[in-house]
Amino acid sequence: MKLRALPIDSWREHMAYLPAGSTEVAAGDFLGPGRIEVSNGVRSIRASVHVIDDPCLLGVTDIGLSRSAFEALGLPEGSDVRIERTPSPESAEALRAKLRGEELNDAQIGTLIGDMVEGRYPDREMAAFLVAATRGLTDREVVALARTRAEFTDRLTWDEPMVVDKHSMGGIPGSRITMIVVPLVAAHGLAIPKTSSRAITQASGTADAMETLARVDLSAADVRRIVEQARGCVAWNGKLNHSAVDDVMNAITRPLGLDSTRWSVASILSKKLAAGSTHVIIDLPYGLQTKLKTHQEAAELGALFERIGNGLGLVVEAHATNGERPIGRGVGPALEARDVFAVLDNVPEAPNDLRDKALFFAGRILAWDPAVGSQEAGQARVSELLASGAARDALDRIIDAQGRRQPPVLPGSHMQAVKADRSGIVTGVDGWVIAGVARRAGAPSDLRSGLDLVAAVGDAVKAGDPLYVIHAGTESDASAAAMLAQAAHGYRISG
Repeated sequence: MKLRALPIDSWREHMAYLPAGSTEVAAGDFLGPGRIEVSNGVRSIRASVHVIDDPCLLGVTDIGLSRSAFEALGLPEGSDVRIERTPSPESAEALRAKLRGEELNDAQIGTLIGDMVEGRYPDREMAAFLVAATRGLTDREVVALARTRAEFTDRLTWDEPMVVDKHSMGGIPGSRITMIVVPLVAAHGLAIPKTSSRAITQASGTADAMETLARVDLSAADVRRIVEQARGCVAWNGKLNHSAVDDVMNAITRPLGLDSTRWSVASILSKKLAAGSTHVIIDLPYGLQTKLKTHQEAAELGALFERIGNGLGLVVEAHATNGERPIGRGVGPALEARDVFAVLDNVPEAPNDLRDKALFFAGRILAWDPAVGSQEAGQARVSELLASGAARDALDRIIDAQGRRQPPVLPGSHMQAVKADRSGIVTGVDGWVIAGVARRAGAPSDLRSGLDLVAAVGDAVKAGDPLYVIHAGTESDASAAAMLAQAAHGYRISG
């Protein structure tokens, strides 16, 4: 068929148009929810089909493409192309089998996911599959999904006997333990190429906090070089560990509000597999304000992580941790980075909860090293690395290798105190409210902004005592955050 560009804007959806009187195909047979592949043998696209009954627009041997489809195919008008139905029969049968509730094997999952990424399915059929997958995936299917997702990612390989990693389900304000764990592990000598996310609903992610100190937008070549030089890195995962599967699936799951624990485990571990990790430790915070509400829920998810990791050939160790309150004092990128330095510099006023949790996870990681061999020895080793300043030196090497930010981003100079409206004992801190106030101050997009927590759970406060101090880059942001805190400051005070 001869390729024609039609002046039709179908936005992102690729559309193909067949003439009703086509002498090449039975145009009506191609109508429906399926798609076709348009190809010249080298370049191809997938498109939905409409039929045009107007010979002035398309000749009987033509096929027309919308603007987005024509640009994506990248062939000149008049090119000879062929069309065929998609998806493959094997893939379509696998989808139908899953909709019937059957377990898919590795080959079926690989073919099905591949066709979805290649755009061979309409959104409605992908949505049906994802709903079925949300209802039930077996362990074997989760392993196969993780392997398949990793295949759509640029994979890193390492000439290392052991490559370690850490992941947290998050949801706790503060809690920048990764920025302490990575230099502790690197100072010991294990390779830890850590990729981290930016904040989505919180006031800061690890990548946001690290960006106050160094460049985090790293390529795979950068990561390899930095790990060779400094044994570790803290990079943004926007360029790294990105799977084409994520783009396709997120476009369906997010609008529908689909949330599958098993799908998430496959996604997370696929990224660890693609990063070349051999050993992964998982932090599973639980509490009313976190994704996991109870210790039992966290423990069950941890067991799933460990089973799927074993199926992928990874050593995975998961720990349920208490996530009822913020960790550290800073909430926001620069303030959280300040807490990290306080711990690594062995400042007496450094947050004990942040230090203790980081030492625990770093000790568990070092216990994997045969030269260390036990949790007790691992804890002793990381305590030594912290006390001697070796971990702080390691962070400096990582920052220099990634590209030190000069000067570093400091907490915003526009400050307003939020005070207790009654006297009593602090019995709790609502993490969502705290994060909301910090975000209103400008975090995380303004790396300077956030909150400095003054009162902690268990503290006695009097009416008028400061609960926290808002830091912002502008006076207007500080005032807006203070007004929000007047309506709800996030502290529970009894008495």
